[in-house]
Amino acid sequence: MSGTEAENTEHKRLVKVLIAELKKQGFEITNAASEGYEPCPDVEELVPDVKGYNRKKDYVVFGVAKTPNELCDKRTEALFNIFSSRYMSKGKSKGIAVPFCIAIAKGSEKQLESCLKKLKLDQKKNIFLYAY
Repeated sequence: MSGTEAENTEHKRLVKVLIAELKKQGFEITNAASEGYEPCPDVEELVPDVKGYNRKKDYVVFGVAKTPNELCDKRTEALFNIFSSRYMSKGKSKGIAVPFCIAIAKGSEKQLESCLKKLKLDQKKNIFLYAY
């Protein structure tokens, strides 16, 4: 298996565990970069890996899965900036920061933390990190 294939397999695995985690938290998965789901629509020309919705609280959640090689490249930085800065635009949760979930491989936590620090996102309360 080439590096790219292994990377792709790891990315798919992280998307699947992120979907399972969000479902466990009560989100209905509306779109995902995974078999059996419609792909996510783009937001400001960037596409998350997972988009979920919580009917009870009337808000969405965005999630991305990142392999160690993808952390802190320019595209990932743009994704982190866009999705960590979203707010609910309507409904009973209007004005609330949209939760942004980042799934990474176990062992890449320090790498992700330094990336978030560099982008000045390390203090944001709507960013949730999951290492699998």
